[in-house]
Amino acid sequence: MDGLVFMTAAAHLVYTPFTKVEESFNLQAMHDILYLRNNFSQYDHHEYPGVVPRTFVGPLIVSMFSAPFVVLFEMLSINKFWAQYVVRLVLAGAITVAWNNLRKAVTNIYGIEVRLWFTAITITQFHYIFYMTRPLPNIFALPFVLYAITYWMRGQTKPFIICSGIAIIVFRSELALFLGLLLAQDLLKQKLSIDGLLKIALPAGVSILAATVLVDSFFWRRLLWPEGEVLWYNTILNKSSNWGTSPFLWYFYSALPRAMGASLFFVPIGIYFERRLRPLALSALGFVLLYSILPHKELRFIIYVFPVLNIAAACGCHRLWMNSAKSAWHSFLALIAASHLLVNVLITIFLLVVSGTNYPGGAALSRLHRLEGSNPNVTVHIANLAAQSGVSRFMEINSNWTYSKDESMNYTQSEIAIYSHLLVEAKNKHNTELWATLQENFETLEFIDCFNSIGIQYNSILPVRIKTKPCIGILKKRTPAETVLQHEEKPLKEKSPKEITKNKRKKDKIETDKVAETLNLPLDNVIKEESNLDSKAPEPIDKSEQPVLENVAVQVDDDDGIVATVEEVSLELNDGPEAAKEINFQELRNLALKQTPQKSRAATKLKIRKIIEQHFRAKGRHIENDSAETQKSGVPRSGLRQSVKSIIKQEKIKEMIEQIATMDLTRICDLEKTSTKECLKQVIDKMDEESVNQK
Repeated sequence: MDGLVFMTAAAHLVYTPFTKVEESFNLQAMHDILYLRNNFSQYDHHEYPGVVPRTFVGPLIVSMFSAPFVVLFEMLSINKFWAQYVVRLVLAGAITVAWNNLRKAVTNIYGIEVRLWFTAITITQFHYIFYMTRPLPNIFALPFVLYAITYWMRGQTKPFIICSGIAIIVFRSELALFLGLLLAQDLLKQKLSIDGLLKIALPAGVSILAATVLVDSFFWRRLLWPEGEVLWYNTILNKSSNWGTSPFLWYFYSALPRAMGASLFFVPIGIYFERRLRPLALSALGFVLLYSILPHKELRFIIYVFPVLNIAAACGCHRLWMNSAKSAWHSFLALIAASHLLVNVLITIFLLVVSGTNYPGGAALSRLHRLEGSNPNVTVHIANLAAQSGVSRFMEINSNWTYSKDESMNYTQSEIAIYSHLLVEAKNKHNTELWATLQENFETLEFIDCFNSIGIQYNSILPVRIKTKPCIGILKKRTPAETVLQHEEKPLKEKSPKEITKNKRKKDKIETDKVAETLNLPLDNVIKEESNLDSKAPEPIDKSEQPVLENVAVQVDDDDGIVATVEEVSLELNDGPEAAKEINFQELRNLALKQTPQKSRAATKLKIRKIIEQHFRAKGRHIENDSAETQKSGVPRSGLRQSVKSIIKQEKIKEMIEQIATMDLTRICDLEKTSTKECLKQVIDKMDEESVNQK
């Protein structure tokens, strides 16, 4: 039974192996101590110090116990990501030892049955077990708090004061509220005198303060008491509210119910029936009430009270179980007490699955390692969202790769030029311009989903469904052949907005004039097969040899047009980048959502037309008055009237383009396994088959 809590925490760790930004300082500190060692100038906290400094005492202690495993890993050439499991399991082990010590005190005071209930309740709840492997300041303080509570329950004043001092001075100053309430009870009950308190607290406090100042001043390179600065920032200046605020009673109606699960209903029963528990339980609740004054609230801030409330719940369950033989009603209550453990398990499974979707950054970097594991030349930029949701130095497992978390990144052409891969926030309404820029030089390998919301479903055994959304995009730089046209446009982009507007208008006028002139020619001379596109300008044609265009109206769509529009013909004539680039999913998605300018929509539709025509030709199908076929066969081209008519009357191709322009390809093809072009070919075949069946 002693190892059951530890094994449960280890299972949570295996399922959710990544960490959040709140854990980053301690995790990076342990990495640096274990791997950078005396190379102190390269430690992560010099580059990313955080809002307030944190102590190195906790990471240093955990690293000392983890060092033998790291040395073994280095000897066996095991990558350092596994060392992240080690340091977090060491932390969980320290908490387990302290928790087992508390459990022994529970056994001595309340009996073996309460101890069994206490164990069962603890391992079936989610948050306490989940947080045991999280390198947060609160969790580093937790073992000392558990020891302090145990010593207080046993009446051992001196170790209680020392453990309380370590927890308060080194790790979390707000614990003065909780442990101070316990100390105040000893003073009121005259278990401890003021003189006795000062004789213990003063030398212990000075020694503890000196130790943390000495250690942290060395690592931070300045005279420093980290927790003193945290206390000043969070409490005196009340700047913690910059990170969000919650209502006064939030801990009581939100945090405690989620953390305690169904066991919360048995806490009042335990407090009512077990009088010996009341001073401890009421002190825990008093701490939560006092701490509610601070507007910034997080569940982890009150994690110290969960074991105390679990003792109360265990006492309540034991009392109901002990009275089960008295009547049918008591038997029913005992059954509820036992069944609530199953409810806790179901809640834990659900919350664990949700938590597994909260670390897209770690999942993205792990996925990149699998996708590009054989590539030795990778330089990846890790954007803020990825860095805050799972990425750590323990994940920098390829020594030949370059990992960058440059927070000043503005994604200009010069900045992104040095990176082969990017981990960036998925496209949303706030970064459409950024993605438009990135997609000129990078292709999207994959999107990593993260938690979005919880939905209700009625047609399944499970009533709830966890909804996710794309959060992190894994981007890879295109080959030089794919990006050369984008680089050629760079000088234009560096001009002032007025110059760009002026040049664009001038260019549009030239293109329109070209099309107007070209309309005196057969359009077959203009619309060329994609395989024949090159940088050679069209050959001049004697206009006198061409028939006069009479009473011919060129049909144009309301939405940019599909056939023979000014933009399409202009793109063909100039062999521009829009026509030359390979079609991609994002381009089609923007077309369907009508989020692209007129010229880009025309270019995309022209690409779709070419794919349709090429696909039909590859299948040996005949396209009405196909200009490409005419040129290949050498048969003289038809007159202008016939040529224009034949292009416009290709209604089937036109209808296909219209339908494809409104489609969401992700509902049709698996774009992770199939290219956009191949997906379009499947769509074309399906449309063609349906049209044949209709006939």
